[in-house]
Amino acid sequence: MATAAFQQTASANERLDTEYQSNELSYSLTAKVSSLPDTEKVVSETQIENNLVIFQKSEAIIQEKHRQLIAQSDSSGTVGDSFGEANKLRQELLIEPIVPLGRPAATGAPASSAGTPTAYGASWGQAFIGGGAFFPLDEGNVDGSLTVGFGLGDAVKSAGLEVAVNIISVGGQKENFGDFGDSGTVGLKLHRYFDDGTAFAVGWSNPIKWGEANQAKETLYGVLTKSFNPVTVSVGLGSGSFASKGARQAGENAVNLFGSVGLRLAPEASLVTSWTGSSLNMGASFVPLKRTPLVINTIFTDVTDNLNNGVGFTLSAGYSFQF
Repeated sequence: MATAAFQQTASANERLDTEYQSNELSYSLTAKVSSLPDTEKVVSETQIENNLVIFQKSEAIIQEKHRQLIAQSDSSGTVGDSFGEANKLRQELLIEPIVPLGRPAATGAPASSAGTPTAYGASWGQAFIGGGAFFPLDEGNVDGSLTVGFGLGDAVKSAGLEVAVNIISVGGQKENFGDFGDSGTVGLKLHRYFDDGTAFAVGWSNPIKWGEANQAKETLYGVLTKSFNPVTVSVGLGSGSFASKGARQAGENAVNLFGSVGLRLAPEASLVTSWTGSSLNMGASFVPLKRTPLVINTIFTDVTDNLNNGVGFTLSAGYSFQF
């Protein structure tokens, strides 16, 4: 969603790719004109100008869509570290055999990242739903996304598999929300929670994608998360949406480093920051109702404007439940 929401990250090529393509097109067309007879050059040059105008208009539309796609979430990041907290409680119950193993009460935990994956995820009996919106602080359009997912397996005893369906077109571009669900992805995350509180996960953000999400390159990643109470750190390597600015400019889907740090100020609040591989995000995460697994994330995206798309703001909320 809007963090991963975010992730939240599912992700697309940046404006640099289209600028490169525009320059290549201009060079190619100019070379062709230079080889024509003088009587045909005027007509051809006019055609080139018209083609470039059309290309630039299309480029502007694509850039805006890319900018919006960056803010979409693709994992349980919308519900913060709620599943990590649940795994911690389950692990504590396993350590003490006198206490009957039961399902911990559903409570929320604020996030430890600002738009990049952590190794926490849903297991069997856990599910989540979230939504968010992206607000450009310079120029552009407001955009929204929805995510819903569930878990399989057991991250404490063996391994858990989180399955998330992400809708990045929630309506508004067509009459009566006729474009709802036109674009989206399905993401997978295989994760394991260890008895020392460390978690590890490997994920594939977009093995299934449709609509405008087809613009995104394949995003695979591995991430390690460790809680040093009150600080939680995640470090990972990934392709696709985690590519560096230079790799995006070169049109490469190279593996790159990403990570996040979360500082728990209180049981219900944290400050978070993430390096996505090409931009720096910063913000805060809250659990407004102490005994309700609702998490709200407020994130400023690309605060240094490294991608030249302007600073943005994402607001997302996620709710986790058990069955």
